[in-house]
Amino acid sequence: MKRKAPPIILIMCLLCTASIFAQRRGNLASSVGVSGGYVEDGFAAMGTFNFHPNRFKYFQISVLAAFAEDRGTQDIPYNVFTIQPGLMYRLYISRIKTFSVHAGGGGLFGYEVINNGSNELPNGAIIDGRSQFIYGAWIGAEAELALGDDFSLLIKANEYYHVNSDVGNFYPYAGVGIRYFLF
Repeated sequence: MKRKAPPIILIMCLLCTASIFAQRRGNLASSVGVSGGYVEDGFAAMGTFNFHPNRFKYFQISVLAAFAEDRGTQDIPYNVFTIQPGLMYRLYISRIKTFSVHAGGGGLFGYEVINNGSNELPNGAIIDGRSQFIYGAWIGAEAELALGDDFSLLIKANEYYHVNSDVGNFYPYAGVGIRYFLF
């Protein structure tokens, strides 16, 4: 009986191959970033991994964790957790290559938690919405200011469209963070 390699081993082999290929060609790069900022009715944190096949675009996968509270007659807390794969294109780069602007978009999927999973409020009222898996699309822009060879300051603005959300279909994010280039 022949055993198949687990998926994690295959992914690690691909990343190592890309790393060796990038060092040979000098064209490929990868970066990671973290940012924090504002979402509708609260705050959020985002982590990103970018794969740069060339100087003009990069593939991005982000994880967003948002913590908010719908304020009305009764405050209702909610959280949104999403994974967002996408593609970003460079729109502008300064002459000395220290400042650039990128725009792009992609899909998203995740989970929203309304009132910590409870449909009942403290005053006995029942919430019409429910915690559920969500999906949709996003568009965004990033401005990047190089702080050195490996680090850059990042300003992000994304707009999310959640097709089936009970919180709301459109959901903005604006944040500031830092990006580190791996190779």
